[in-house]
Amino acid sequence: MGAPHLVTRYARAMIHSAEARGHDMAVLCAAAGIDPEAIRPDLPEIDPGTFTRLNSAIKFALDDDFCGFTPSRCKAGSFLMVCESMVRDDNLGEALRRAFRLYEFMTDDVRFSLMEDGDLATVSLTLAAPEMDSFHYLHEWWLLVWPHISSWLIGEEIPVLRVDLPYAPSAPLNEYTEALWGPCQFLQPAAQVQFPARFLGRRIVRSMRDLGRDFITRQVDLVAVAGLHRSWRTLIKIKLKESLTKTERLLSIEDLALEFNMSSKTLRRRLDDEEISFRQIKDEIRREVVLQWLSEPDIPIGEVSLRAGFAERNGLVRAVRSWVGLSPKEYRGRMIENPYRAQMGVSRDYRH
Repeated sequence: MGAPHLVTRYARAMIHSAEARGHDMAVLCAAAGIDPEAIRPDLPEIDPGTFTRLNSAIKFALDDDFCGFTPSRCKAGSFLMVCESMVRDDNLGEALRRAFRLYEFMTDDVRFSLMEDGDLATVSLTLAAPEMDSFHYLHEWWLLVWPHISSWLIGEEIPVLRVDLPYAPSAPLNEYTEALWGPCQFLQPAAQVQFPARFLGRRIVRSMRDLGRDFITRQVDLVAVAGLHRSWRTLIKIKLKESLTKTERLLSIEDLALEFNMSSKTLRRRLDDEEISFRQIKDEIRREVVLQWLSEPDIPIGEVSLRAGFAERNGLVRAVRSWVGLSPKEYRGRMIENPYRAQMGVSRDYRH
């Protein structure tokens, strides 16, 4: 599982919510087979296996799929029931609309909607009481859930074109990009995820048996989904990151075409089918790398600017503000603070 900062922040959020409602984490850990040492407040990360068990244990202890971050409970297991209904539909568009209608009956606290505008499909999320979710758990969890379950239903990765979030980031940007599968824009007026509308017509290829085998019983993974054909954008980003890490240069599209045993023209056509260009992918990589460098306090901001190829310092400032709504210095400060830990103030000892 990737995105360790996000995994840990979500786990800490759920722990905070359970404790605020009077649950003893030592008792919950014992019931779920979790070593209390694995969630000590001083640990910088919570491992994926622990997160998976914690996610299930707290939702069922609270009897709430929304983990206590809404005015009313949404009974634990509701999402599984929704998934069971989705596998019975003919295509993805029908499945998503059915799922969102079911949530309309189950809760007034979280509203999901699907809109089509030409070639673009948008899934949006509205919270009735966003102030109850100060950790932004619901926004991020559900904006990653819908592309993941949708991709799993049709058996291929859906390219996410854009994710909008109505607040500043509190984890490294590359983790948001990995978990939410696309470029993220912060401090936006709405919470939504956009993808090509043509995928709404894709047939549902999964069954009830697949649901138990692939999606429900496996370890929770914020980044990967079992049994998917990865998008060309994802495959290219993996190659570009490997190249940048090992050689400090980005491969050309001709280099990549050789890696994939095809012509550069064919590779560009594959990207056209996913409605993204090679230049956009390179821009995504550059953004992720710059923000990763800014998360490392030993690298001077001026050096980040030089490494990234900005002709002047103001170029870096403008770029980072456009990406995350913060200056490079502000972004670095937020990452160094570990705001998810400071915000939750979790300090209890879960050992007996």
